[in-house]
Amino acid sequence: MLRRTAVALGLLLALGAVASGQELTDKNYEEIRRQIMPTAAEEEWRKIEWHPTLWDGVIKAQKDDKPIMFFAMNGHPFGCT
Repeated sequence: MLRRTAVALGLLLALGAVASGQELTDKNYEEIRRQIMPTAAEEEWRKIEWHPTLWDGVIKAQKDDKPIMFFAMNGHPFGCT
C-alpha cells in the first residue's frame, strides 16, 4: 500500500512539475521527493495498535487499563447521499 502511495505521489509530482514548468531532473529529484514523502511525525498514527473488532479492542483496553477511541459514521464515506 505504501509503495502504491509513493508511486501515485511520484506521478502527481511529475504531472505538477510539468504543469508548473519545473522539469524533474536527477538534480532536483531528491529535494522534490523529500517534500512529498511523509515525515516520521506524520507516520506516528501507524504505531497505534488497531483491532479488527470493537470487542477485541475492549478486551485489550480493559486488560491494559487504557481508553478506547471509537470512530463511527453514518452515511456515504464521500458525503454522497
